[in-house]
Amino acid sequence: MGCHYKGLNMDLFKATLLIGAFISTVGGTEVEGYSKTEGAWVISLNKRQYMVTNAAECAEKCNTETSFTCKSFMYVEKDQECWTAASNSKTEDILRRRSSALYDKNEYLRECVNGIGTDYRGTKSRTKTGKGCQRWEARFPHKPNITPQSHPRADLESNYCRNPDADRGGPWCYTTDPDTRWEHCNLPSCTGRPGGGSAA
Repeated sequence: MGCHYKGLNMDLFKATLLIGAFISTVGGTEVEGYSKTEGAWVISLNKRQYMVTNAAECAEKCNTETSFTCKSFMYVEKDQECWTAASNSKTEDILRRRSSALYDKNEYLRECVNGIGTDYRGTKSRTKTGKGCQRWEARFPHKPNITPQSHPRADLESNYCRNPDADRGGPWCYTTDPDTRWEHCNLPSCTGRPGGGSAA
């Protein structure tokens, strides 16, 4: 019995250690609304540098960025450098950089919708019937009525499903099928998912 008890303690210790590591990696976000990855960096063509004293100030720079839609920021504590970026860990590869921390905006990591999905900013790019989405700025095979220029705050980049016109059916896109102008995307609801959940 003593041997079994000792093994149980060791198993509990290992489990506690693993849970602690998981919490510090996933839930150890020190900035509300962002997910932090230590030692990470993303390359972004659209980025700006600021000098700040902490990660919260860098988040504020990202939240109020006017040059582009900020989806993440990198903070280098030792240099008090802040880099806001139009890319994030879902759209670009993560590079390892020892002294930095990458903060992804949570709203750009979610693959589910709240309500009718006007705030959906994920990367799904297929319709409910599996058709590929046309890039929002493209004019072929369909000439769009809704474009990044007509709806600059709707994040109409690439060919991701979006709901710029508050369509009751949820996020949609123009399709690459010449016979189908547009179609809704089939995204799950975030309701009931812990922390706004991330559906695949």
